[in-house]
Amino acid sequence: MTRISPLAQATGSDADGGFAVDVRTVLLSVIDGGLKVAALPDADGWQLPRGVPLPSLPLDAAARMLLAETTGLQEDYLEQLYTLHVRDGDAWIILISYLAIIAAGTGSPGTEATWIDTRSVGFSEVDRMVLDYAIVRLQAKLGYTTIAFHLMPERFTLTELQDVYETVLAMALDKRNFRRRILAANMLEQLDETRRDGSHRPARLYRFRADHDPRAFLTPQWADGV
Repeated sequence: MTRISPLAQATGSDADGGFAVDVRTVLLSVIDGGLKVAALPDADGWQLPRGVPLPSLPLDAAARMLLAETTGLQEDYLEQLYTLHVRDGDAWIILISYLAIIAAGTGSPGTEATWIDTRSVGFSEVDRMVLDYAIVRLQAKLGYTTIAFHLMPERFTLTELQDVYETVLAMALDKRNFRRRILAANMLEQLDETRRDGSHRPARLYRFRADHDPRAFLTPQWADGV
């Protein structure tokens, strides 16, 4: 079952030789030690939130509206991912994809959407292609931006931060090297607080520096029509 927001279903090329525009959004989060994607049920398994934007609605705003209507969640980060011209079913479409991120613990989808592990979700070939590229983009940005900010709670330990990096990158990282590089990047602020997990000694808590703007999506403000 195709979810359409905020207008109508894409039906392929029109009488003038144009193509329908389909917006699809990959909402990712690290939950229970796994990289999860918000997915909606359809006749063949699962699908990404998708919809056709109104001509008068900025694309970024349409992507946010799409997520709100299909998942009931408010993303912490959003950026346009890629534009594809693909055959989806019986139609050719212009597919504009988005990467969205939400911190763990924010909540569960309040609609038919659910969190599914990115490695096992049963998507169509096109949705799988979009999801795989979203993961590649997120993995790359971990190395040169503070995008990890949007995957973390307000306060966290270095171990928790490393766990998130390892989950997204799907690989183990050397603890000493990771901590040295993260602290050298000067994006964290050490707090006068600790947390004890089990029998381990209390671990120092950190947060991202106050001068980091979590609304900095690396996209121009006018993209959202504001």
